[in-house]
Amino acid sequence: MPETLEADLVLHYAPRTRSLVALWLLEELGVPYRLASFDLATGHHKSPEHLALNPMGKVPVVVDRGVPVSELGAIAIYLADRYPAAGLAPALDHPDRAAYLRWVFFSSAIIEPALAEKFGKWEPRPRQHAWGSFDQMLEVATRGVSSGTYLLGDRFCAADVTVAGGLRYAMLFGAIPKEGPIADYVGRVTAREAFARASAIEAREGERFPMKKP
Repeated sequence: MPETLEADLVLHYAPRTRSLVALWLLEELGVPYRLASFDLATGHHKSPEHLALNPMGKVPVVVDRGVPVSELGAIAIYLADRYPAAGLAPALDHPDRAAYLRWVFFSSAIIEPALAEKFGKWEPRPRQHAWGSFDQMLEVATRGVSSGTYLLGDRFCAADVTVAGGLRYAMLFGAIPKEGPIADYVGRVTAREAFARASAIEAREGERFPMKKP
């Protein structure tokens, strides 16, 4: 297992957050990394130490040999290019590179705000909102995951981690049906061994830092 106490690659992580997606990505890479896990209830993510890594005071943050990288899309692109042996990204001159980049950011730029619209019961304003609308997101995502085994056809890539991570979250909270093309895609991608390892770590860290009752 690549998780180790001695590694130059560090994931600043809190359970029950989108940190799980970055953890999954690291398990897919298969390179040694160290987990710097903490409880959000402590407020550590708003400390000067953490704000120096990510001024937004959020997780996840990856620090690679002293270089901090925040935001899931940036983390996915950075790590997949930084550690190419895992084959998680098309080369810069590969025809699939443009589609890969679009899908990497689809989760944070489209899925997450579309879910905020859905859960917040906002009035859809497709001409004004950069994400279009929840329904448009769902239509585009359904087409994308129906075109092949993965987003780039038969090739698994880091974009599958970010997109499946976002769609899985939507399914867990009932925004997307647990059957159909999206559910099938999420099932295929999360059946990977790396996701199982990440989920086991997530469960372990969740036990270390249980949710406090209000």
